[in-house]
Amino acid sequence: MLRPAATVLALLIATPAFADDVRERPVDQTVDGAIVAGAVAASLAPIALRLRDHALWDRQPLGALDAAAYDQLSRRAAQLSDLLLTVSVAAPAAYLTGSTIEDADGDRLVLYAETLAVDLALVQVVKYLVPRPRPYLYNRSAAGRRLAEATGDDAWRSFYSSHAAISFGAAVAGAYLLAASNADPYARAAAWATGFALAAATSNLRLRAGRHFPSDVLLGGLVGSAIGYAVPALHASGKPYAMTRGDAAMAGLGLVGGALISQLIPVGDPDDAAPVVSARMPAKRPAVRVDQLHLGPLRVRDGAGLALSGRIRSRWGRVPLSQRPADEPAAR
Repeated sequence: MLRPAATVLALLIATPAFADDVRERPVDQTVDGAIVAGAVAASLAPIALRLRDHALWDRQPLGALDAAAYDQLSRRAAQLSDLLLTVSVAAPAAYLTGSTIEDADGDRLVLYAETLAVDLALVQVVKYLVPRPRPYLYNRSAAGRRLAEATGDDAWRSFYSSHAAISFGAAVAGAYLLAASNADPYARAAAWATGFALAAATSNLRLRAGRHFPSDVLLGGLVGSAIGYAVPALHASGKPYAMTRGDAAMAGLGLVGGALISQLIPVGDPDDAAPVVSARMPAKRPAVRVDQLHLGPLRVRDGAGLALSGRIRSRWGRVPLSQRPADEPAAR
């Protein structure tokens, strides 16, 4: 979250410096700048607070659809989603300004920065109020356990997806601001398609990384899109811009294309190749030791037989007791 916050602050600082002074402006940079700064501060504050409750959820909002995320884990997918988030935030800032920043460009950048700041503040507050465990806390592979130990409180900030919220907010706000001031249909089509493709790919890679549940990503995309439209629309001098059929078609095409392409990217990690044991599956014990094995005669009524005796030991390894299924003992 530090990268999006830094980008928002950079936009806030840069736009007044480059925007030309004019007598009348549709955006009050003092008021809107204060909103941006306050929202960024509100988004960073929950990071310094410790979560009150650490408990795995017995049920997921979308049931089996959410539970399927238990088996997802990929460090490479997480890194790619971080990269695409940066691109999705930076792309609208680039095409809204061009080579120079003029009056209208400065106003658009202020609105864009305000959109991201409000989006970021809301998602961070919700993450603190609803400490939902991330999917990898239900994943009992060695890589999942290491990740859970390394991430600390962040492992309990799954709800809802900030990557989805910010990338979709950036896509909608950027395309809205461009379309409201640019009559070129090709430019509008490129903005809607590219923005939604980046947002869809970013969100899907968060699922493949095991960092979020489908319900986290769906809600994040909806909230981000709503904020991405609401902030520019509230500043419209007249009737807010409405998507045309062509805009909607290009946004849908980008959404489907981004999701499909991100699904085809190989993101498997060698460390994640070990069998996964989730809370929905019987525990697999990779370390089983057999010793003191004996085979000998066994007397039974009206006959004889063979007896096999010995000791079989199995170990859970480093899986905490609190994460084992209730019907599974520590060893047999």
